[in-house]
Amino acid sequence: MKALLLSVGNEVLSGKTINTNASFLAIELEKLGIEVVKVVTIGDEKNILKHEVEVFLESDIDLIVTTGGLGPTHDDFTKEVLFETAGVELVSRKEPLDLLNRYFQGDFAKCNLKQTYYPKDAYLLPNEKGTAMGAVYKDNEKNKIFTILVGPPFEMKPMVNNYLIPYLKNLINKPKLINEYIVMGVGESQVEDILKNYYPKYPNVEIAPYCSIGKVRYQLTSYVEHKSEFENASLEFQKILDKYIVSDKNEEIEDLVYQELKRLNYRISFAESCTGGMLASKLINVDGASSVLDESLVTYSNQSKIELLKVNEETINTYDVVSEEVAKEMAIGVRNFAKTQVGVSSTGYAGPLGGTEQIPVGTVCFAISVNDSLFTKSVCFKTSRNLVREKATMLIYYYLYTVLKEIK
Repeated sequence: MKALLLSVGNEVLSGKTINTNASFLAIELEKLGIEVVKVVTIGDEKNILKHEVEVFLESDIDLIVTTGGLGPTHDDFTKEVLFETAGVELVSRKEPLDLLNRYFQGDFAKCNLKQTYYPKDAYLLPNEKGTAMGAVYKDNEKNKIFTILVGPPFEMKPMVNNYLIPYLKNLINKPKLINEYIVMGVGESQVEDILKNYYPKYPNVEIAPYCSIGKVRYQLTSYVEHKSEFENASLEFQKILDKYIVSDKNEEIEDLVYQELKRLNYRISFAESCTGGMLASKLINVDGASSVLDESLVTYSNQSKIELLKVNEETINTYDVVSEEVAKEMAIGVRNFAKTQVGVSSTGYAGPLGGTEQIPVGTVCFAISVNDSLFTKSVCFKTSRNLVREKATMLIYYYLYTVLKEIK
């Protein structure tokens, strides 16, 4: 099955909103064995949308997936133009009306009623976070599938994961076998060296790395006729990279750290210098972070480290402020300051200024203090200032997760 992804919205076309929907959908559809052959972004312009739908109808592409333009305002017209061009009538449906009544407790503007119109036989996709439902309409005469989704990612992702994917699975004749692994704490090139003798063993399994800052998502893909080979490849992959695999469910590292803190009933505090609040901010991304996060101090100056964290001035003078010795005292200091079970610190020369002959720009030292145990590490990233900070944040989270996971 071939698919077209069509993103609608001036904010996406102009770049004011980054189009993360397309990458998310492409990844999820690929897992089903659906090949995304075209990705199009257009503004809020009816004639252009109509043209793209006409091109789809005349093509050999089976599935169109639109995002955006399902709201109640005058410039939300994706659904109307799409189905009018396809010659499909829209009727008022009970389910979206019930959703509006629940969401607004029966008191909503008349313009919201346009959100109740869908094709009579469309499969409606519930919206757990907003007011507009998605839909899938299968036109057997044209041999086309039309899918409309909301634009905001926090509404769209659960709609896709919980409802669209299960629906599409039933339409796939030759489903793919897919396993995913999030690898951290080691670079892609290092993993390539580790796996050089592994790849030739499994010719019918595609093994693809997808890199991002601080992590690599490895995807193993095959088909049911090669199930045994696929399972063996997956087991060996897990065995070889065991200490670097943090998830086989595409989870974010901050979610995993949060889960471990909850399991242990621990609270955490941060003392950050070079990362400047990134460590705390990442954990705050997680729903329920307030149940595990206690304090976060950005102790950027030497004096703040001395006064707030009780770092010994002699330690700074002897070892340099960017050192494992200082990071250790920072982590213990913030843990004592906040009275938490876990204290995490970072200190570094992010650049482009600073550094010494012995401690070059890009060096980051960090420490993790858990009760009476302590973990410290130094790394050096040869990259730009903000990438040093982002990479350090991800690496610290990796080691924080591994330390917490070992606690019984």
